[in-house]
Amino acid sequence: MATVWRDRVVTIRHMADRPKAAVLGAGEIGIAFCELLTTRFAPIELWEPDPDIGRAARKTGHAGRVSADLAGTVSDATVVVVTTGASERPSVMQDMADHLTSGAVVIIAGTGHQRALEDAVRTLPSHASVICATPIAWTRPGGTGASSAKGPSSVRPFADAVAGISPSPSAHPDAVGVVQAILEAGGATAFFADPREFDALATAASVLPTLIATTLVRVVLGETPTTSSPNDFDRAGGIAFAEMTRALEDPAQGIEGDVAIVSDHALRWIEQVIADLQATRQKILDGDTSPIGIDAAASRRRQWITTRKSSPELAILPDLPTPARRRLFF
Repeated sequence: MATVWRDRVVTIRHMADRPKAAVLGAGEIGIAFCELLTTRFAPIELWEPDPDIGRAARKTGHAGRVSADLAGTVSDATVVVVTTGASERPSVMQDMADHLTSGAVVIIAGTGHQRALEDAVRTLPSHASVICATPIAWTRPGGTGASSAKGPSSVRPFADAVAGISPSPSAHPDAVGVVQAILEAGGATAFFADPREFDALATAASVLPTLIATTLVRVVLGETPTTSSPNDFDRAGGIAFAEMTRALEDPAQGIEGDVAIVSDHALRWIEQVIADLQATRQKILDGDTSPIGIDAAASRRRQWITTRKSSPELAILPDLPTPARRRLFF
């Protein structure tokens, strides 16, 4: 009995006909992709060079095989999802290039779409369709709601996320549609963005909050766990400080090294934050009693929360010429 995935080109008649998928990197997003792909692909093979991380990933049960053999993992895979840190990504793509099956769809999920596509052009064969696709989460892992649903028909690890898609110029339109379908099946709302535009948005959404939280901890709590906090802040700190620094609880995989990949965007955001804080500092120094802008910022935040929780129809395929109809690989 045929199963059609969102009216795309993905048609699977029975388990034996399911195409193989490979996921590279057993971080949080890698495991999420494994969980999602198990509903439509078989086998799912996960590559993780760190044996300790690999053992933990094996216990999740989302991958049929967890291995440190990169060539064996990507061999014969019709979909390969690269979730390694941005600093390791070029070498991983170079090492897997000769083992990709013809017409494979390569999904790159992570920081730095612009750099990733540049690296892909340099390292991957032209027959592969390369598409950057990175979810930006809304609900936290393990939370309630759709993201915690179980069962093969309701696996939604990206529930309430938005996912930026940046296809390479040579990516086949059907491959782009498959990637969009995968993300939407996982609960994400997909949107298409220029790689540089997405990098600027993702830096503000993920990197900047982590950098600010890092600064707050260093300034208020001290440089190291053994440093005493001023005025016993270790005990006095409350929920406001905890929420402000929550980004450090579960930072994006490899974010420490990824800052360099989006350094121009990070610098621009940091400079704007510094300028705003300096303006506030000057108002206080001048004894200016006019509002600092807290109420206005709170109102703007409420407006953003409302907008972010809505479900706009953002998932629009790019306007590409229609090629001669052919089966991609399913």
